[in-house]
Amino acid sequence: MPVRFDPVERQNGRVKKIMRPGDRGASIRMKIHLWAPGFAVFQGGIGAFSQSLAEGLRAIGHEVSLYSRYDSPGNWHGLTLWGAKRAPAKLQVAFFAAGLIKAAVCDHPDYIISTHLNFGPVARMVKRINRTRYALIVHGVDVHEDLSEARQNALRAADRSIAMSSWTRCRLFASVPGLDRQRAFVLPNTIDETRFTVGPKPEYLRWRYALKPDDKVILTVARLAAHEGYKGYDRVVQALSAVRAACGSVFYLVIGQGDDRARVKKMAHDFGVAHAVIFAGFVPDEEMADHFRLADVFAMPSTGEGFGITFLEALACGTPVLAGNRDGSRDAVDNGRLGYLVDPINVEHIRQGLICLLQQRGAPLWFDRQALHDAVVARFGRAAFHQQLKQLF
Repeated sequence: MPVRFDPVERQNGRVKKIMRPGDRGASIRMKIHLWAPGFAVFQGGIGAFSQSLAEGLRAIGHEVSLYSRYDSPGNWHGLTLWGAKRAPAKLQVAFFAAGLIKAAVCDHPDYIISTHLNFGPVARMVKRINRTRYALIVHGVDVHEDLSEARQNALRAADRSIAMSSWTRCRLFASVPGLDRQRAFVLPNTIDETRFTVGPKPEYLRWRYALKPDDKVILTVARLAAHEGYKGYDRVVQALSAVRAACGSVFYLVIGQGDDRARVKKMAHDFGVAHAVIFAGFVPDEEMADHFRLADVFAMPSTGEGFGITFLEALACGTPVLAGNRDGSRDAVDNGRLGYLVDPINVEHIRQGLICLLQQRGAPLWFDRQALHDAVVARFGRAAFHQQLKQLF
């Protein structure tokens, strides 16, 4: 739902209208405080979204100040960054909350945007003190039936509740009774199209993983955390033997670390595919695009993904994608236009999907790497993201 404001400019703490030649109306130029777990200190999908949001808000003309729980004070990409990292660990939460309140009361921002729901009660407190509008970003698994009353109240009082996907927005209404539907929006993640591009399979990665030229690779990028068992990598392992029987020499490359690795490694042994599963562990950020280019299929049949930026990264590298149809992954593959959707809890469906993609049976777009890159950029690239931000703020 587009949000319209008169064009304004801030001078001496006040806002006044700006009219540019030829303008019939423009977005408001606001002073925004952006709260996040981290910007310089990367915090997974939330960190990637927070970075994109900071850059996007600045790109559309807003004055943005960053506030981070896990960063040190300084700046990030030219934006002022206040961080609570130097506070003693036991006092960090209280120190961060106090810093947010003090900054908002002293600086009088026009808007506060928090990329983590945990900071919502603090934003609500600031609004009660000085009427500062605020928006809360919700990602997926952070919204559930046992959501605390403080977080529910923060969502109800928010001027914008912004979900990463349609699935997450539905979870909001199910978990927060009385939430105003007119103030709940969807803002999908975005992709850095200059970094994730189409390219040949990197030879240095073939050597690293001892792959032959004819070997095919299924790739998953996920935290191997027992409490995040919804990613679906274990079901790919269960399907792998049948996939290899149909498609020949196929290897499953798993990038990520966590306490679930031992269980999945034993599962691979029990299913007789231990020799075909490669646990890569941690991979530096600068090598991620090359790993997507190495893969013949990116697979993450998850059941609780809020959106899944790794889908966009794989697609932007021209890699066919297999995703689950029960969560926010649907939005990332544009409801099946950009990737193959399966029932993520059905191993047989996963097996069929992987075989189809490895044998290049499906929509022609999925197997034209440059066309796939262009399609995901048109739908989720920086330009599309900035346009959606203009409508929201």
